[in-house]
Amino acid sequence: MAMFFAKKRVLAATSALALLSVLSIGIEPARSADAPVKITVWSFGDVIQRDLVRQYQALHPNVTIEYTKYNLDDVNGTKLITQCAAYKLTKKLGGPDIVAVEVAYSGKWRATPSCFQDLRKMETSDTNVAAGVKAGLSGSDLKSDYLPWRWEQGVGYDDSVIGIPTDAGGLEVAYRSDLFKKAGLPTDRDAVGKLWPTWDKFIATGKKDVAKLTAAQKKKNFSFIDDAGSIYTAMLNQGTAKYYENNGTDAGKLVYKTNPAIKKAWDTTVNAMTSGISSKTAQFTADWPVGMNNGKFAVILSPAWMPEYIKAQAPATKGKWDIATIPGGGGNVGGTQLTIPAGAVNKQAAYDFMTWYLAPAQQLQMFKKFGLYPSTLASYKDPAVADYKDPFFNNAPVGKIYGEGMLKLKPIFEGTCQRAIDMAFGAGLGRVQAKKQTSAASWTATLAALSKDKCLSSGN
Repeated sequence: MAMFFAKKRVLAATSALALLSVLSIGIEPARSADAPVKITVWSFGDVIQRDLVRQYQALHPNVTIEYTKYNLDDVNGTKLITQCAAYKLTKKLGGPDIVAVEVAYSGKWRATPSCFQDLRKMETSDTNVAAGVKAGLSGSDLKSDYLPWRWEQGVGYDDSVIGIPTDAGGLEVAYRSDLFKKAGLPTDRDAVGKLWPTWDKFIATGKKDVAKLTAAQKKKNFSFIDDAGSIYTAMLNQGTAKYYENNGTDAGKLVYKTNPAIKKAWDTTVNAMTSGISSKTAQFTADWPVGMNNGKFAVILSPAWMPEYIKAQAPATKGKWDIATIPGGGGNVGGTQLTIPAGAVNKQAAYDFMTWYLAPAQQLQMFKKFGLYPSTLASYKDPAVADYKDPFFNNAPVGKIYGEGMLKLKPIFEGTCQRAIDMAFGAGLGRVQAKKQTSAASWTATLAALSKDKCLSSGN
């Protein structure tokens, strides 16, 4: 670049001062398209897939992508808080170029958009044109490509765009058709879905299933659903409000004490726990895949990525599973946005990678390889998604079932202390399931704990 290779000393001095000025206000200096650049990524779980990273690096030999996986609460909580505070204090560029932010923390970070680059002010460069991404696209231009409720999870409360959505989790019901047959229940997926138009009907179906179990099976905690606690989150995510209400302010209005949906989800979950339809098998424990294999439970509330997990953990059960619609119609669990912190060094390179990685073509790849359902609207019309049937799940039309469910969802206002409130209610339900407290006592204890919670006491 001319500013670095000027022959005249005065021009070199002026350029150096200009560079220092640019860096001091956090704006990335111009970079030639083929200059070596390293993009650092903080993520969790399998948000970043190695196959796509390798593809991008093959398309851009000058780009190195260095990503590190952390515990969700560490990266979205402690590390990102520290990184943002340091940048605000010193205005010194550094740290990650991309951070994966999970929906449990979206409320916190949407209320603090200054910690991130506003993607409305970014534009895709021509480095990805050959790979199918148009040049000159800002965050505002990308909005129409994504599910509205998923896009909203990456929009700051000042309307800035702080993140682009990865896959959409969705939520339906995976069930063992062989176990349903033994219990005298319908096995056809449409008939199964009609068994439970409501969550109360779902519990009633569970009771019928459990009634057919032997005494020996009941003694070993064989039951209907793997963990009844999963019902709580499923119900809340079917509404339009949870712990906060959008009152026109960045923080929103706390309504976890007054929103009737919270108590309804709590009471329904407790009903499921105390009615004997739960095997009390916590997800992602060592006992969970064992239960998948030996028929300890007949149903799992299944995000769109869950079928791939079941295939990997219980391959011998091929053909015994199927997918039916979830009670209430439509559901979701989780969701992640890729963001660029305000202090990132390589903002343009990060934006170019993100817009390629999360474009419809790449999300379609993720669906085909890993069963991750796209958040890009164009993918819903692609036959590879819309007409996809899974042989493992008795040729269930999973593309159609999950697609129709996710199109029904609406944005939910997520507040700053969303994660803390979620964990408090989860702990309260756990006490009920473990029979340490009655539902009434645990509900009171949960509200008391929240009134003293550090996050909520700070005014959020």
